[in-house]
Amino acid sequence: MNLNLKRLYHVCNPERACLDGNLPSLQWRIRSIDIRARQGAALLANDRAAGLIEFASLNIPADLNEVDELTRSSAAISWVAVVTNAHLNDPEIGRIVRTRCVSYIRLPAAAETIVQELDRAYEMSAADASEHRNANSGAPAMIGACAAMGDVRAAIRTASEHERPVTIVGESGSGKALAAASIHLGSLRREGPFVSIDCAAYAPERVEAEIFGVGETKVETGNQRSRLNMAEGGSLYIDGICELPLAAQERLADLLGGGARNVRIICSTHIDLQRAADEHRLHARLFASLSPTTIAIPPLRERGPDIRLLAAHLLKSFRSDSRHDVQGFSVCAWEAFDAHTWPGNVREMINRIRHAIVANNGPLITATDLGFEHAASMPMMRASGDGSDDIPEWDAIELAVARNQGRLDAAAMELHISKVLLARMLASNARRAVATPGALRMDSA
Repeated sequence: MNLNLKRLYHVCNPERACLDGNLPSLQWRIRSIDIRARQGAALLANDRAAGLIEFASLNIPADLNEVDELTRSSAAISWVAVVTNAHLNDPEIGRIVRTRCVSYIRLPAAAETIVQELDRAYEMSAADASEHRNANSGAPAMIGACAAMGDVRAAIRTASEHERPVTIVGESGSGKALAAASIHLGSLRREGPFVSIDCAAYAPERVEAEIFGVGETKVETGNQRSRLNMAEGGSLYIDGICELPLAAQERLADLLGGGARNVRIICSTHIDLQRAADEHRLHARLFASLSPTTIAIPPLRERGPDIRLLAAHLLKSFRSDSRHDVQGFSVCAWEAFDAHTWPGNVREMINRIRHAIVANNGPLITATDLGFEHAASMPMMRASGDGSDDIPEWDAIELAVARNQGRLDAAAMELHISKVLLARMLASNARRAVATPGALRMDSA
């Protein structure tokens, strides 16, 4: 299975769908969601994806409740609507298109137009595949137990309680987009759209039109609305604010100063704001608006035990895509995780683990599977009884027990070992045996 394929959900009535032949096949993994089954939300993975809603194939208004539920429960997916002029005149369809979709395509449409819109939607979808929902707040989980990540979560909660502009500062791949989504989904605007744009992905002469539109209402490509219009009633996340031309920055400062739009502005950059202002990469007026509320995301290499915690979380998230029954990481994999400096941060870890799931042929992912060719492979310790249980490393055991607040049954389930074996390990002097060089087996009695 090629995990580099882009995921696309096609919501339609298959008996009446007319776009199958026009959907892109190269570089995409397409899943059709039959609207008649009324179980579409259960079929959506909480992962980066584009979605296409073929309204022309639906039974209106009977199918609209299901469409509303699908789009409401899948904020990680960027939806594109396929409509006619009559659909746009329907108040309920208009509400869904306006508040839940990043763009729409008016029929009839050329295949090239569909491909372009889907590529654009996928680019706008959540950047980190680790965006998993918190059951209580509905916000994506910021995985991490270190003090710095505790400060980040506290800052996100504070930012969710007001409407002022927020700037997230951190290295590339550190989780800035996830933090922005968390702010939006924790705020009173959570039911509104969350629209994003990466300024570095566009030519300087085009990015201003993408954000503000041409003639205040639309951009040159007709079907596409400006990002500000799309974010009305919600939040606009501008990634790479220092890459925005200074004239466009001044225009954004005017908007923030005037408060004429019903849009929350969230920005991010990998450059210190004061340095960017001193180097004239950030307009002085925009700096004054953005600098009062900033959130600093620490690089992964400074997060200590979070590296293992995050790796275990990501493996659990991606394991269903494996061709094999992947159970965990080998000793050499954990050592490679600890030794690596992670210049690409969380995004690099996501890519390495996804690649490893494809490359791996056994129950344990090795350092070689992860692309750490320099790390020596070491076998997992085995219980000397019946040999049926893999013994995880002590750091993983301690983390699992702590995360489950001392409940051994839950910790054992997470570690994929028996509760009896876990209790024996905790009650014995096994840790000293594990720490002894060359001690790769231990007595489970």
